[in-house]
Amino acid sequence: MGNEKLDELKLDTVAFKVLCYLTFREAALKPAEIAKGIGVNPSTVRARLAELKNAGLVESKPNGYVSALNPYDILMKFYRNIKKGTGG
Repeated sequence: MGNEKLDELKLDTVAFKVLCYLTFREAALKPAEIAKGIGVNPSTVRARLAELKNAGLVESKPNGYVSALNPYDILMKFYRNIKKGTGG
């Protein structure tokens, strides 16, 4: 799910950091909690969450945001990036 949109994200972006943080958490998180966890301004996190939600990569729940991906999806993104970087 969302692999094309996931592949469009660059690893060094705040959006990818937000997505990773949510993906490896067990519970829904509010933007302020995410911001504190990754050391970014809450308004920046809210903007990135809106983009990620529009891309279908996160979902909003009554108690916060959750990733629409699983940890395997993130790990495979890293793998594809490494493979592309090594020419393999």
